[in-house]
Amino acid sequence: MKLYLVAISLILITLIGLAGYYSTSLKQWLSDTTMPMRKGVHVSRNVMVPMSDGINLATDVYRPTGSGGRFPVIMMRTTYGGVPFNDIKQFVDHDYAVVVQHVRGRYNSQGRFNSPYRDSAQDGYNTIDWIVSQSWATDKVGTFGCSYLGESQIILAARNHPNHVAMIASGAGGAIGKAKDAYGYFGVFENGVLNLASSLGWFTAEGAKDFNTTPRSDDYEERMRTYMNYLPVSEIAEKVAPYETGFDDIISHPLTDSWWDEEGYTHPNDQFSVATLHINDWFDQTAHNAFRLAQHMAENARTPTAKSQHVLIAPGTHCEAEKLRSGKITVGEMPFYYDARDFGQIYLNWFDHWLKQKPSELPPKYEYYTVHAGSWNTSDQWPPKSATEVVFRMQPGNRLERQSDLSSEQDTGQTYDEFSYDPMDPVPTLGGPICCTYRPEDRAGVLDQRPLKSRQDVLVYTSKPLEEDLTITGNPSVVLHVSTSAPDTDFTVKMVDQYPDGRAYGLQDGVVRLRYRNGVDQPSLVTPGQIYQIKLEMRPLAYVFKAGHRIEFHVSSSNFPRLVRNLNTGKDEYSDSEIFVAKNRVHLSGDSPSYVTLPVTRSGDPL
Repeated sequence: MKLYLVAISLILITLIGLAGYYSTSLKQWLSDTTMPMRKGVHVSRNVMVPMSDGINLATDVYRPTGSGGRFPVIMMRTTYGGVPFNDIKQFVDHDYAVVVQHVRGRYNSQGRFNSPYRDSAQDGYNTIDWIVSQSWATDKVGTFGCSYLGESQIILAARNHPNHVAMIASGAGGAIGKAKDAYGYFGVFENGVLNLASSLGWFTAEGAKDFNTTPRSDDYEERMRTYMNYLPVSEIAEKVAPYETGFDDIISHPLTDSWWDEEGYTHPNDQFSVATLHINDWFDQTAHNAFRLAQHMAENARTPTAKSQHVLIAPGTHCEAEKLRSGKITVGEMPFYYDARDFGQIYLNWFDHWLKQKPSELPPKYEYYTVHAGSWNTSDQWPPKSATEVVFRMQPGNRLERQSDLSSEQDTGQTYDEFSYDPMDPVPTLGGPICCTYRPEDRAGVLDQRPLKSRQDVLVYTSKPLEEDLTITGNPSVVLHVSTSAPDTDFTVKMVDQYPDGRAYGLQDGVVRLRYRNGVDQPSLVTPGQIYQIKLEMRPLAYVFKAGHRIEFHVSSSNFPRLVRNLNTGKDEYSDSEIFVAKNRVHLSGDSPSYVTLPVTRSGDPL
């Protein structure tokens, strides 16, 4: 007995003595050892799973304690430090095993992180092979996660592993690739225009190809502030981060290049076998591509299971859907009341249906929260059948007039509004669908646009006060007739809710680069002075403009640093440093009208 006590004492003394030097690993060991008793979860950490090319990936396996047998598996593959334990425990508590794997070149996984998704599909496929060969796993695997963890699921789904049955992909629109002519790789391109702040931020902070380098040095934020507006764009990343990243790759390949297919992004010819719940937020930069992906995957379904493509949209910013709580919330600067869904139960119901064959009703095809209505709504198509197109014309005097209110005798003269766009003095970004910039000043969501309305390069078109609430559900679209003194330039658009007290909340925005006016795959410079019609489909939204509010649309040529600046020269977008100050016009005549179309689902009397 004395020897036993002496041995225990020596062990404790040794552990205490080592704690100072090995504090992190010791705490991890103690936590893992006691986890079955504390949390009811058994964990096997850093299991090295072999890939087909001989690389081994560090994988953590979490299983329920106190019961044997096999469990359906939820797999998450991540490039980040870890997965929140609550996400793991919610599944383990309901008799799922959870597999969390670091992608190659990250943390304890072998290999090199050459790009976000080049190896993702094959590595995910190999990992599912390994999972279903384990004694604790059934033959059914689901996948789960947001952002990178969501996009990697979509990319894996195109490989059609027979045991990959269902997935919940959140904030995953950046996997869209060339499907639906989106060219929206990694969520950092829209209509051919680079989301500069988001792409530069992510690739310099998270995208080091050699993980032994040290991303985000002490002066990282200051470097981002200093060099964000540096020209040429092709040299910014190396000044912010003195190590190799994937930023140079994404700007050096044309968006139509086959290189993007090799990177793993979704291709128009891809087919799918996986039932998917697509979750996103109205003010996420990839919200529009969630709808496109769901449609593309249903159209290209190779099994009845894959016909089940469902979309659930909350009113937050990137990956906020499950974090929002009921009550008065603020997204950006706009407050409103929110009735939260129980996302944890939604997740369990989805996987129980597909991985355990439990009888349960599938969610609606489309379920979405309507901001300022305080309600969730459902539809079997997008936009809903009840949506009708209501046209508002941009008019001289900064007016936005409902088509039905316009006089039948329209001025056919060449009326236009004009402004100068100087790339060295761009309109600064105020909110919007921005993400992952690692600069505190880059705030996402709905922000007050009043500081920008007095700029000479921002055209503001404002409606009369609404007599009744007006609800939009769908994708607003904008048609502009424009001309420029430059061989190429941008036209940016914002949809704004002006409150009676003057607050002007920017709801959605977008951009058309004139060289891509006929599509990203048909670039063509313009003839200075010639009038061109351009069309922009904005990000979707379900929103109530309240009575007494005004609808505004702001038109300009920049939104920086959210969008990379057009230098107006017509030269290469990323290697050029030369600038040209453009005179840009928005034409308003009867022959060259500029107007917006809103998908209205409920409205009161005409304006």
